[in-house]
Amino acid sequence: MMLKISATAGLFLAFALATAACSSKPPKQAEVPDALSDKGSDMATGEDARNGNVEANAAASVDNAEKIHAKCCGQCKQGLSKDRTGAAPNTIPCADFTDALDMVCLEHFRGKKTMASECK
Repeated sequence: MMLKISATAGLFLAFALATAACSSKPPKQAEVPDALSDKGSDMATGEDARNGNVEANAAASVDNAEKIHAKCCGQCKQGLSKDRTGAAPNTIPCADFTDALDMVCLEHFRGKKTMASECK
């Protein structure tokens, strides 16, 4: 008889603990400010907060992109000179020459699809 009472009491205790645990409110999350709604003073002017004028930086980045493309085309030409497949250069993407390209040029050619014949 004592065993039945203790088993029943144990079940009620387990049920009460489970009910209390499940009925509590979920934890609150911290409010994170929306980064896109920030209209700070650096966005209102034509200046880049890091170093000067946005238009001047855009022109510099175009020059830099041309230099990277010229450098990477040189590496693509080296890879083409080692190619033994006999395929036409206009059918081989520069990104296929993984052994001749460094990581910067490999990412450059993956982003800007360029055939080996376009690098002259």
